[in-house]
Amino acid sequence: MKTPDEWTRHKWRRDTGWWDSLEVPLDEVKESHTNVFAWLQTVAPDPLEHDYILYTDGSGCAKGWGGYAALIQTIDLVEDTRRIVDTRTIVNGTHGSTVQRCEMSAFLDGIHSILAERAEAVKESARTDAAELYNIADKGGAINCLDGPDRPTVLWYNDRSNVAQALLFDEDGDPLVHRKKDRDLWLRWSMMARHVCVTPMCTPRNTIPGQEVCDELAGEARRLMMANQELFAKITENFQPNETWNRKKPQKAPF
Repeated sequence: MKTPDEWTRHKWRRDTGWWDSLEVPLDEVKESHTNVFAWLQTVAPDPLEHDYILYTDGSGCAKGWGGYAALIQTIDLVEDTRRIVDTRTIVNGTHGSTVQRCEMSAFLDGIHSILAERAEAVKESARTDAAELYNIADKGGAINCLDGPDRPTVLWYNDRSNVAQALLFDEDGDPLVHRKKDRDLWLRWSMMARHVCVTPMCTPRNTIPGQEVCDELAGEARRLMMANQELFAKITENFQPNETWNRKKPQKAPF
């Protein structure tokens, strides 16, 4: 996997039509004895041909405490070359979740942040244009203006192969991994999916600098949650037994 210093420099972003036509030729991939993401890396747009790069990671433990983090890098044209122009992070702690739900939550929160930023830009650009304001209202809000060629494109680095493959489709239009678990989170994705194009690139844990940062942030969020059990118990002592905070939470998806 190339590091940011080795990325090919570009002037233009890749057109969103590339994602609309993306299909994984499973027979071809299997015959070449390679994995899906090795194949995807050979055909996908270069990192700087995207609008954003999203790194995520989720952390969990046997007692049910967890954390997750996302790192978002914005790409734009600077002096005739596309470059990273902004970076921001999202960090959250959880109790009673699973590692997979933490990973998916990091992804969904990252995409939500990107779409919120783009929707706000749509409103800002139309602030003094009556026709554009009417167009936004007619479409039912700024988020619905992010369609067709106006959808942001995102390169997503993660280490959760089954979740990443669930965003890819074969030549029959079926997801490579069916979305049977965490269906509530997939429903959240289905609302946002129509407004964004994602390249899901799964890599081994902590092999990408941005992923390593997310791993550390997610782990620290989990440890901070665990370290404050007594404080949580004190805050809720009039509503639930203190030992509730010490009970092991099941590490499985209920639906």
